[in-house]
Amino acid sequence: MRDTMLILHFIGLAMGVGTAFAHAFLGAATSKMPSEEATKFNLNTLALSRMGNIGLVLLIVSGIYLLLPYWNSILSLSFLMLKLVLVVVLTILIGMISILGQKALKSHQPEIQFNQMELLGKIALTVSIAIVIVAVRVFH
Repeated sequence: MRDTMLILHFIGLAMGVGTAFAHAFLGAATSKMPSEEATKFNLNTLALSRMGNIGLVLLIVSGIYLLLPYWNSILSLSFLMLKLVLVVVLTILIGMISILGQKALKSHQPEIQFNQMELLGKIALTVSIAIVIVAVRVFH
């Protein structure tokens, strides 16, 4: 069962971090587009966020299972605690981005939400990379 959860964990990681990278590169592409075209393009790429949300769920569910052997000593493992805190921060950021995405779909001026999403997306990408780095440190 551990191998299955580890596979799910890595799939979730690929989906979640992949979505963050995709949004970063798509954001760079839209910065070169005319405003109206960029807004339309951004509205169409919101569907990609669903993949990131699914990846995050896979990461959390499989991560809880994978943490069970460490439960008794979790407080003494500072890098593991840092990783968990970063996952909570990432979850909050993803939630905020999802809310802004829903508002953008309903808004007559979605550019405002897209600007906020871009900033939060950059932070989320940085946090995602930090999680991977800390995870390597924890389990090395």
